[in-house]
Amino acid sequence: MICHPYWRDKCAIVTPMSDVLDPRHEALAEHLFKRACLVLGMPGFEMRPLRRRVRGVGKLRSYALGYTKLGEKLVTIDLYTPRTCQPRKIDAILRVICHELAHHQSPPRLYRHWLRFVRVIHHPKFWTQVKTNVEALKKDEILGEYFAN
Repeated sequence: MICHPYWRDKCAIVTPMSDVLDPRHEALAEHLFKRACLVLGMPGFEMRPLRRRVRGVGKLRSYALGYTKLGEKLVTIDLYTPRTCQPRKIDAILRVICHELAHHQSPPRLYRHWLRFVRVIHHPKFWTQVKTNVEALKKDEILGEYFAN
């Protein structure tokens, strides 16, 4: 943050935090992602943690927990809460993984609405696929213990 020389002593200078807040949490999330891909039968996917420019500053009401690009086998997931930078629960991370992998299992649909085509990303069959993925992970002996009963 650049301050005017008059306000320099009164400005709170924001320094960016380390990219890796908790290396054990990120390693566990990576391991569980590989296991989830194995259980769901989707090999070759890669997980990348979402990196914010400066954590805990700026617009903190972002609900983007993760994203993926359909042409690539890359899933980006936010492993930390935006405001407090605390590690997210493993249950929540696994549900986001199920959601993002369901985008590859059930791609967007094109529907005709009057005279135009509408691309629907979260259609009803997509949510059925997400529920199927979550149930498959709950039945797994390793990943099932992370879900709350």
